[in-house]
Amino acid sequence: MAGEKYPVAAIILGAGMSKRMGTAKQLLQLGERSLLEVTITNVLHSGFPRVFGVIGHEAERIQAELEISDERFQWVLNEEYKKGQSTSLFTGLQQALNEEYSSVMIFLGDMPFIKQETIEFVLCSGRAIGSQTEKPFMLQPEYNQIPGHPVYLGNVHEGMFPFLAGDEGAKGLKKSLHFYKRLRVTDPGCVFDIDTPEVYEKAKKINF
Repeated sequence: MAGEKYPVAAIILGAGMSKRMGTAKQLLQLGERSLLEVTITNVLHSGFPRVFGVIGHEAERIQAELEISDERFQWVLNEEYKKGQSTSLFTGLQQALNEEYSSVMIFLGDMPFIKQETIEFVLCSGRAIGSQTEKPFMLQPEYNQIPGHPVYLGNVHEGMFPFLAGDEGAKGLKKSLHFYKRLRVTDPGCVFDIDTPEVYEKAKKINF
């Protein structure tokens, strides 16, 4: 799916401490697999040439329990995860740039229900824009006017990193962008994140 001319890497953020859940939500079961494994599998099915899974909290346990055999996948350790989601994004972007991927798509490890069509739509839209500009930009899907994931970051460079701070994630990068655009989708999965026990109970009843 990700073409050779504009290769795009995927970054999955899964380093958080799951404070609202009360336990490491990355390892909560959804069907026969863990929440994070379901997300990773979905992203790998989308055909990215490289997928980085950024972990921090319970990193050793996660790596021990999740066996991802796909050679495109790589764990990336964020040792500063307690300082917020932006540190995980920074870690993932740095790894992508080191491997010469200047365009990436950002996924959250607790969002396992994003449809493949949504991923394809955001990716193709980003590649189309990337073919026309070398300036940094961001695309974000929205469902019912609510911004969601995955977020496309095009033409990333290290000069943007100082704008990353705290738990804002990619929001802080908007100040350094040439432009930002939302893409309307009909996929509720792009805004469905599992961050509380109540939401987890709902997620277990979803047929996926």
